[in-house]
Amino acid sequence: MGVASAADGVWCDDATGQCYVSLSSPPSDPAPNPDGNGWTAGAPSCYSRIDPAYVSDYPPEDVVTYSAGPARYFYVTIGCGNSLRYWSNSRQCFVSMAPGVWPNRPAGYGPDAGYYVCSPYIDQGGTITSYFWSNTVPPGLQVLTPGAAAQRLISTFALRGIDIGMAPEVNPAWGHRRSYVGVPVWLWVDNPQPLTWGPYTETATLGGQTITATAQVTSVRWDMGDGGSKVCGGTGTPYTTGYGVTDSPTCGYRYRTTSESQSGDRYTVTATSQWVVTWTALSGANGTINLTTQSSVPLEINELQTVNVG
Repeated sequence: MGVASAADGVWCDDATGQCYVSLSSPPSDPAPNPDGNGWTAGAPSCYSRIDPAYVSDYPPEDVVTYSAGPARYFYVTIGCGNSLRYWSNSRQCFVSMAPGVWPNRPAGYGPDAGYYVCSPYIDQGGTITSYFWSNTVPPGLQVLTPGAAAQRLISTFALRGIDIGMAPEVNPAWGHRRSYVGVPVWLWVDNPQPLTWGPYTETATLGGQTITATAQVTSVRWDMGDGGSKVCGGTGTPYTTGYGVTDSPTCGYRYRTTSESQSGDRYTVTATSQWVVTWTALSGANGTINLTTQSSVPLEINELQTVNVG
């Protein structure tokens, strides 16, 4: 890791008689070892390379050296920074997430890659600032890539299943819904709200990223309990008595068997909402995340009874 320790030796300059800690390996960064947030701890000690001609400008206890064959390099110990701007021993710069709008992501980097700025140490004498992409958060930083920030924001959405609208409605005398084999069942989204149908939008700044995410239901899959299902793209058509006994023009179903074989003599009708959440970041990154929510109601299905007269 290039950290001064008991395993390191001492090198003394014959010309000046000054001795320095000699590192056993060049300063480097920890290998990626992300925690649950995707963060890897930074190097415990940070070193900025200096010109040998200026070694005497620094206190000897702050200077370390490393030898690679005939070449000898000198470094000064510096503060590593913080969770938003951390020194990279390998890159020899302070690394932070790039502000503003990012360029198009190049080939070879995943959708959750981040774009970072590499700024030289002020005492290094360099003025070059560079930029780079990385599929993992560089060591020492505790920032979120746009995709990770979007996932974290969306995870706070209190989206829920639809309020099920259905004909037949609950009969107060029976306390539940009841229909019959072959009779049209109408299905719809009752009283759609932002949290049950959308659009639902939130904006938040998380881990250095400002994200706006909008959730919208694109379809509802109705699993009718008898093995049949229906996928409807809209909210459906609420039933009124003026329609009579006819099929819904937008979302409906007809049962072929009774529910008598089911527990409690009821089918469980389950409505699964398919949400598409689109998000954008101030950096220009964007994406979509798919979610589902569910709600269900019981429904009794009987045979129509015929009465013979005479």
